[in-house]
Amino acid sequence: MANDRGLLPKAQREELSEALQRKLERWYGNAYTDDNLFLTMARRPGLLDATWGFIKYIYGGGASVEAELFELIRVKMAYNNQCVH
Repeated sequence: MANDRGLLPKAQREELSEALQRKLERWYGNAYTDDNLFLTMARRPGLLDATWGFIKYIYGGGASVEAELFELIRVKMAYNNQCVH
């Protein structure tokens, strides 16, 4: 299902349900202005919901690892894997 560059296609903002549009606005306000990851996962709402819960746990203060440390780990893993999302 990847495109010719090997990337997963993103959902189109204008085709998102109202619930996903509200989540995207929260994503912009609370997380990132880059919506590549969100729109890629929006094609699989169950995956997005699971990831959303994990993000809330880590960045919402529930985890024993500081959010800043987790962010450094996330960026390093993305760099190591040449992740564009």
